[in-house]
Amino acid sequence: MSNAKLNKLCMEESDPMLKTIVRCKHGSLLHMQTSWSKSNPGIRFWSCPYYDENNCNSFQWRDREEIDPRSQFILPKLVNKIKELEDEVWRRQIQINEQQVMIDNLTVEKRFK
Repeated sequence: MSNAKLNKLCMEESDPMLKTIVRCKHGSLLHMQTSWSKSNPGIRFWSCPYYDENNCNSFQWRDREEIDPRSQFILPKLVNKIKELEDEVWRRQIQINEQQVMIDNLTVEKRFK
């Protein structure tokens, strides 16, 4: 699951902060994201889409409240598990594609015999 999809899961449609316009010093609209780091899992923040580019370091926490220890422990593990499963799906898809090519080659060979 991409970070964008994970970010969307953490958004509440009724959250008035979603309509808040926050801009960096260059005037770029900051994107609300969700941290999935071990130290700040599930905590939302705004950052410039060009963070670290063009020397823009605009960053602002959205959530100031502390996350409970259980969630702080579990959320990064769940995010890592999702990444592992997505990687496994990708590897399996490659295997399926390779096997399909082999089947197609055998079918062509059989037709010409």
